[in-house]
Amino acid sequence: MSLDQSLYDCTACGACCQCFPIFASNTDAEREPSIKSQTRKLQPHMQSADNAYRLHPLPFLNACAYLKPDRLCRIYETRPDVCRRFEAGSAQCIEARKRIGIQISGASISIS
Repeated sequence: MSLDQSLYDCTACGACCQCFPIFASNTDAEREPSIKSQTRKLQPHMQSADNAYRLHPLPFLNACAYLKPDRLCRIYETRPDVCRRFEAGSAQCIEARKRIGIQISGASISIS
């Protein structure tokens, strides 16, 4: 791995779990049954095939209900598809890291 590539690897910082609304589908809730009891069910007019539950009720104020204090996911093996598709190093990832105070400069990443 090159030094530049390290900027785009997941650092398990939890930024993606803190900065964006996280939605789960009914399929996600079947894979991880606790989603039904631990999260907020969306009103029928707000639901779609991919969005039935909201795991992160207040964007930018709270974290996902499944983010542990050590910034790891309680349900990693059965996490929602939206979490599975999130790309480390993407524009959204870099923005999330900045929002929680992770400084990204050159070839270094530091949490302040």
